Amino acid sequence: MFRSTISSLPVAMVLILLSAMAQAVEYRRHEAHAHGVAHLNVAIEGNRLYIEFSSPAANIVGFEHRPRTQDQKGAIQAAIQKLKKGDKLFVLPPGSRSQLETAEVDTDIDDHDSHGTDSGHVRKDNDHHASEDSHDKDHHDADGHENERHSEFKAKYQFSCDNPKALSHIQVKLFQAFPGIEHIEVQLVTEQRQTAQDLTQKEKTIRF
Repeated sequence: MFRSTISSLPVAMVLILLSAMAQAVEYRRHEAHAHGVAHLNVAIEGNRLYIEFSSPAANIVGFEHRPRTQDQKGAIQAAIQKLKKGDKLFVLPPGSRSQLETAEVDTDIDDHDSHGTDSGHVRKDNDHHASEDSHDKDHHDADGHENERHSEFKAKYQFSCDNPKALSHIQVKLFQAFPGIEHIEVQLVTEQRQTAQDLTQKEKTIRF
């Protein structure tokens, strides 16, 4: 029933739906926050490729608390800049003649805004510090010690492809860029099908 309903929706709308579902599951499993695991939602509609990425901050910078040192602040900013380079993190077949159009990066790990930079293709806007919900805030016990805090990095990418028929696969470079990622759960939606795939440090390619 769900598959027949989802198949009738435009691919971009399906991507939004998958994202909302992932956020709901993430909220319910907040206490089971799994380090080493990241998530990708991928959709193709016409000549557009959409990718959404989310990961616990521990996979990206090695910690999830607010930065306490200049080195930790620098690590966060370096990670943001690395995540904005979607055309380096996701390598598409040359025959597809694809270009990164937009990239947006959010994180709730720091109190400071994360400002976007230009990718070399088109401007990137809406890079901002995600608002912190009550469950994302630091809490302290009676002795003043910081309790466990769950922070994330999220990114959204849009590519344009002059020859989308050549989009047979995506080589994912996230494992090399962020060695803390051990496993990526992928939800893939095209105009023909919806499927789930698992990526590891040995199997790094999304196949359509």
